[in-house]
Amino acid sequence: MKSTRRVFGAVLAAAALAACAPSASPAAASIAAPAASGSEAARGAASAAVASGKAAWTGQFRGYGTDQWKHVWGAVGQGTWGGSDLSAVDDPAAPGGGSALQVTYGAGSSSNQCTDCPNPGGGQFYTDLTSLGLSALAQGRTLDLKYSLKFPAGRDWGKAGKLPGLYGGKIGEESGGNHGAGWSTRYMWRGAKGVPDNGEVYLYTPTNSGPTGYGVDEGLGDWRFQADGAWHSVEQLVDRGTGDVTVWYDGRQVYAARGVASGIGGIPFGGVFFSTFYGGHDTSWGPASTQRAYFADFSLSSGVQH
Repeated sequence: MKSTRRVFGAVLAAAALAACAPSASPAAASIAAPAASGSEAARGAASAAVASGKAAWTGQFRGYGTDQWKHVWGAVGQGTWGGSDLSAVDDPAAPGGGSALQVTYGAGSSSNQCTDCPNPGGGQFYTDLTSLGLSALAQGRTLDLKYSLKFPAGRDWGKAGKLPGLYGGKIGEESGGNHGAGWSTRYMWRGAKGVPDNGEVYLYTPTNSGPTGYGVDEGLGDWRFQADGAWHSVEQLVDRGTGDVTVWYDGRQVYAARGVASGIGGIPFGGVFFSTFYGGHDTSWGPASTQRAYFADFSLSSGVQH
C-alpha cells in the first residue's frame, strides 16, 4: 500500500484555497476569517509547494459540556454518547491555552454498541459547520483538521481503536456500515505485525467502505502514535474534488493518497467527528485495565495548517 499511496501529498492545497474562502462569522468568539499565510514549503515525495492556511475555527475544552461550549463548537446532540467518560482538565503544557479533554476507557471497553463489555469507555460527538455560520467551509473543496493528543507512557493499546477525524453529509450515514449520504476520515490505532500503535485513516465513503461496509484501512503503519506522555499534533487534509487525503504527524507528512475518498464530491463537509473508543464492537478489542487519552487545540482551515 505504501508504494502506491504515499507519492502525491503536497499538491493538494494550492487549488483548495482558491476553491474555498469562508468569511468570518459572529457565531462564536473563536471564529476568524481564514487566509493563506503566503509561506510555502516542499512536502512529500513530489516536493511540491503546499500553501499554508490560517485557522477558520478553533476549539478548546475549558467549559466542556456547557451551553456556551456547545455553541462555540457547534456541537449537535445527534450521535452523541459517552459523556460520563469525557471531562475537561487543566494541563499547562496543552497546546492552545492549557485546557484539554480527558477521555477514560474502562477495562474491557469498546464502542457503545458493545453487549459483552464489563465497563464503558470512550465517547463521541459531532460538530456542525453550518450552525457555526461556516457554510462556505462546508461547501468548499478542501478542509483541514488539526488537533493535539497525548497518550500516557505505558499505554495498553488493546487490539485497535478510533480517534477523531472529519465527516461529511448526514449524521448516522458516515460510519458503522450505513453509507447512504455520508463519509468520514477518522484515524485508528491498530495492532499489526507485532506493533500495537500503528496509525491509519479509517475511511468510509459511499463508494469505498470495504467488502463489509465497515471501513477501509488506509495507510496502516505509515506512522505510529506515540505513548510517551507528551503532546503530539495530527493533521489531515481532505479534498472533496479529487478524493485525495493527506496526513501529517507532528508536522511531518506521513500519508498521502490520491482519489481514495471516492464518491464524496457532492457531499458537503459536516465538521469534526469526535469519536474515540477501543474497537470494534466487543470486549476483545479493549484494554486489560483502565486507560486515558487527552485531546486539545482543535482547528479547521481550508488549507494546510501545520
